[in-house]
Amino acid sequence: MSSKVEKYDHELNVVINRELSKRVRFVPSLTRSLYAVQKDVKWLEILITELDKAAGLWLVENDSRQDSHDDDDESEDKPRADSADYTYNNPMIEELRRYTEECLKTPTLDHEMDEQGETDEDEIHIVPDKKLKVLDKLIIYLRVVHMVDYYNGTEFPNEDEMPNKIGVFHIRGPLETANSKTSLQDVHDWNDQLRSKIQTVIDEMRGVTIPEEEAKEIGLKTEEESIEEFVKVNTEEQGPGKFHCPLSGKKFKGPEFVRKHIFNKHAEKVESVKKDVVFWNNYVLEPRRPMEPLFPPTHQSSNGGPGYSNSNNNSNNNYSSSTPNANYSQPPRPSFPGFPAPYGFPGPFPQQPAPKGRKVISYNDLDAPDEYDVLGI
Repeated sequence: MSSKVEKYDHELNVVINRELSKRVRFVPSLTRSLYAVQKDVKWLEILITELDKAAGLWLVENDSRQDSHDDDDESEDKPRADSADYTYNNPMIEELRRYTEECLKTPTLDHEMDEQGETDEDEIHIVPDKKLKVLDKLIIYLRVVHMVDYYNGTEFPNEDEMPNKIGVFHIRGPLETANSKTSLQDVHDWNDQLRSKIQTVIDEMRGVTIPEEEAKEIGLKTEEESIEEFVKVNTEEQGPGKFHCPLSGKKFKGPEFVRKHIFNKHAEKVESVKKDVVFWNNYVLEPRRPMEPLFPPTHQSSNGGPGYSNSNNNSNNNYSSSTPNANYSQPPRPSFPGFPAPYGFPGPFPQQPAPKGRKVISYNDLDAPDEYDVLGI
């Protein structure tokens, strides 16, 4: 049985789920800075609140609803957060807000950057681990309950159905040494990247799609146009008053009869076209749809292939450059008689002109036939 399946000109391969060798991974220690922690608190509160409400967690009934309905008529539907009958009350969010007021409202804050991207103070303020326990609790809650890896900005949907229940998990790394100094600019760049990833997760949860104008430029389809194109493709004119349906092989006197035949006898294919339109439009409107890379990586080789460089400038070998050495000339290939070019030349062996004062010596067999007369013709 083959493990490969072709679908829409793409090949799908089966991958064995093995135990992860490195499940817990570190992120840079700049996430311990006070400025990064402040941003983490903000995004964690928004993200957990949105995910809890979408899943119907930590929603408490109001007193008015408890008095109004009877036990027999109790609804089995999941409570909705947008309803006035429920109030969101997650104790961890309340603890996070108290933690922000008590531990993060200090006079020594990371300085905000000005318009030129500069700051008066380059030192970043590191928050000790004992003050980050509340933050760690929410990060673990987000990973285990909602299957979101916060520091990586990635959501793992349906992970509870996978062999690896909790896969990759990113945590704060250890403090770096004094030799590797982290600037405030690095902290801002990290937070900008993380904010973009978290915003993508929130938009996907809210069902946010790309603008319609952008979707039309990509190729958004309509059901009517796709059906008309399908009918047109399957209506072949073979001559005056002769039309052919390739789906069934039948012939008709006009295109309107072919159209009626397709809708009556091939309705399942028309429904398949409608499903393909829905599938394609959902793909186009998906902000995180899989796409081919705009700049595919070039394949480099270390044995003189593309991307090989052997520059000897200043007696310093450099193998990291992707541009070939212009001074390098490939040695000539050897030539052998009787083999096609470039490895040889067609026989007989060419006679080179002899130096002056010396007779040309022929190495041909006296009993051999004339040149190019091997068959004696």
